[in-house]
Amino acid sequence: MKTLNFHPFLSLNRLFAWFGAFSGAKALGLVFMAGFLVRLVPELLAGAVPIGFDTVYYAAVMKSGVVWANWSSFFTSTWLLHAFTVPLYSVFQIDPFLLLKVVAPALYGLNVAGVYWVGKKMLGWDVKLCLAAAGLFAFQLAALRISWDLLRNTLGMGLLLFALPFVGKLGSKRDFAVFALLSLLTVFAHEYAGVALVTIVLGVCSWRFARKRFGRAEKLTVLAFVPALSVFLTGLFLRFFPVNYNVTTTSLSTGEASVGRFTFFANYLVTNDQVFQYAGYTDLLIDVVLLFAFLYLSYLLLVWKGFFRNGVLNIWTGLLLVGSFGCLVWPFFALDFWSRWMFMLVYPFTFFAVNGLHKLLSGFNGSKAKIAGISKKIVFGGLGATVLLGSVYLATPLLMNTVQVGVFTLPSVSAHFCSAPAVPYQDVEMVSQAIMWLEENSDDNSCVLVNRIFLYWDRLYSDNSHVTLQFWNDAGLALGDAVNRGFGSVYFVWWNRDIGWYNVSVPSQFVSLRDFGRISVYEFTGSVPV
Repeated sequence: MKTLNFHPFLSLNRLFAWFGAFSGAKALGLVFMAGFLVRLVPELLAGAVPIGFDTVYYAAVMKSGVVWANWSSFFTSTWLLHAFTVPLYSVFQIDPFLLLKVVAPALYGLNVAGVYWVGKKMLGWDVKLCLAAAGLFAFQLAALRISWDLLRNTLGMGLLLFALPFVGKLGSKRDFAVFALLSLLTVFAHEYAGVALVTIVLGVCSWRFARKRFGRAEKLTVLAFVPALSVFLTGLFLRFFPVNYNVTTTSLSTGEASVGRFTFFANYLVTNDQVFQYAGYTDLLIDVVLLFAFLYLSYLLLVWKGFFRNGVLNIWTGLLLVGSFGCLVWPFFALDFWSRWMFMLVYPFTFFAVNGLHKLLSGFNGSKAKIAGISKKIVFGGLGATVLLGSVYLATPLLMNTVQVGVFTLPSVSAHFCSAPAVPYQDVEMVSQAIMWLEENSDDNSCVLVNRIFLYWDRLYSDNSHVTLQFWNDAGLALGDAVNRGFGSVYFVWWNRDIGWYNVSVPSQFVSLRDFGRISVYEFTGSVPV
């Protein structure tokens, strides 16, 4: 009897042959659908409830119908996603959360297809390796975290992936036009994708110029990139020197500063918010190391084994490493949101890991217990752990509503995984009911104190019949500000019991006016001490 040598990575020959028979466009379509279906799982498990902290922001923007608040926001607001979702909502007039349950998986599918595209077009890999990269990326915790509610980031990275194979390789007019368009769209999609593209293009072209390898392809790359670079630099200038507008609004702010933030930079030793709050350097060090280990330790050996020289990937990886670990080198003035940069390491790490696995398996004999001197259990166990963590995260809506165990409960790293839509799933309907009740029972002489976690919930379910006063941590400060402004009635929406999520308490001058499950509407009835 003829025996079949099977290997979990290389022996699915029939599947690969079947997939390889498709044209480039059809193959991309199939990979896109695979990514779409993977990311659709948590959306279905959550039912009508949105997932992720920022999701309600996208819903509120859709309802507002505003893509650009003024002309300067064309350069500074990274508006591309809104340019799609706002018209879609206007046409279909469906629940914005339902629309986002399709948009988010579609964006993830774009990223998974983009990984396949980079492997095929930039690295010259065969179908097996491209599929392996797409599959590994699709089930990684870091990739899923970005797609959870960072939708502009997800769109930007997807477009970036399709733009990268053109860097330094332009020849035809068609490639020139495609790269120019993709570059512009990437800059309009998200800041981090724009920064990555600018760094990669300028880095690759500068390196080749210094090595006297600056030819026609590099010149065309720079020329095609000029429009995107112009928009990027204009946006950078307007962020440092913003245009002031007099806008009539019912949304006010206490002026409570976000401590430790300086535009794109942060002093992590004094930051004070729900995610970045450290008693000292040791706490920062522990947070950074633990998150990195949680995300990548399971297959870091493959990344190390598979590292290879590629100008685009190497420059990209260097930028992301600076963003991830720069806070440990110079915590007083490092790139803001270090965890976001660390999540994006999943893109280059995926290619290095797949290359490492390919190198280890190239001389593999199924009868051996080791691969190139490394235990098979370590290699495949690490990959299995990676996929398992991703699968657990996909099941977050189910786990959060049942056993209350998952990534969202793990010490230290849980703060970086905004699993629920700012509030526990069980409270989502109650929050919307409380805000809609306030909308009906308040007037233009009323003021509602709105913590930042409820800000976009308020914008989604109210029509500005009352004034909102935003605050971050100090409800007492916000109350004093509201009283000084002379409002006739002051309200506050918050939990009527401690759920352990946020360090905000209801000032004693408020009394409960109406209960909606665990959420209550409070009314100010006393006086503020001088």
